[in-house]
Amino acid sequence: MKYSLSDKKQYLALIGCGYWGTIIARTLIKLNFKKIIIYDFNKKNSHTLKSKFKDLIIANSIDVIHKNQEIKNVFIAIPPTQSFLIVKDLLTNNKNIFLEKPGFTNIQDLEKINKISVKKKLKLMFGYIYYYNNYIEKIAKILKHNRLGKIRYINFQRQNLGPIRNDVDVDYDLTSHDLSIIDKFYGKMPKILSYKKYDLLKKKNADISNLHLKLNDIYIDINNSWINATKIRKISIIGDKKMLLFDEMNIDHPIKIFNQYAKYPKIQRFNKKFFEQKALIYNGINFSIPVKHNAPLENEIKAFFKNNKNKTDYKLAKKILLFLKRI
Repeated sequence: MKYSLSDKKQYLALIGCGYWGTIIARTLIKLNFKKIIIYDFNKKNSHTLKSKFKDLIIANSIDVIHKNQEIKNVFIAIPPTQSFLIVKDLLTNNKNIFLEKPGFTNIQDLEKINKISVKKKLKLMFGYIYYYNNYIEKIAKILKHNRLGKIRYINFQRQNLGPIRNDVDVDYDLTSHDLSIIDKFYGKMPKILSYKKYDLLKKKNADISNLHLKLNDIYIDINNSWINATKIRKISIIGDKKMLLFDEMNIDHPIKIFNQYAKYPKIQRFNKKFFEQKALIYNGINFSIPVKHNAPLENEIKAFFKNNKNKTDYKLAKKILLFLKRI
């Protein structure tokens, strides 16, 4: 079998030892894989990663990974502008590929890579992690069963201070996540009404993006930035019966449903403390939705090692990349 979660002694390779590569390595180790070969074009990154996890094996060149026939599965966490030739060579050498989103910045490159993977019957999976997030899965079910009523509006906020990319803008890095969630909910991309981007760091790539979209009768805003004082990961969904808030930073109660829609209590309801200078905020009648939490990256990696249909495949990657090319 080319990919098996049960074979913990198989050789795996990780190309890209930066921020996300480090998280992938940590997760593979947590899943008890024993033989992980790592490579980064910046050798300092490889040694930094090995200093954190001693059992990792550093490859001195990428050819080591190409030529090692015991390596059947390769995880890649590098900038999408660098991935085409690397993935092409790996597929040529019969490796299954887990490639971090968005994978590529060029549609033609994506299509060429897909043709090779199909011809050689190799797995090509893209790392759209929110497709494997238990909370997003729960919200998708809530929407499917119309628990909020008819959906009127969705707002995505994804903001943080870094990591700041130099090769792509904030939409390729962050908005691609939100587009994958929209696809998870509705199976298609929205229409663009308008958008505005801001380049604050003078590197010809947008650092802040505001997208105004529409899908069927639903208005959607996506507000993303990697220059923000605090980390924000929120999705607000407004239905004509109820509202839902997903706050990823709220560890205890990430999903809340608000029972009322467009209804604010009468002023007589509040006591005099509500009208002090430090005014209280009326949060409405709400309740938390319990969800069993599993680390999304663990779910994603486990899915890679299964033989069933790949949910984050070429079709999803192409759908999102085509959208990104329009903005």
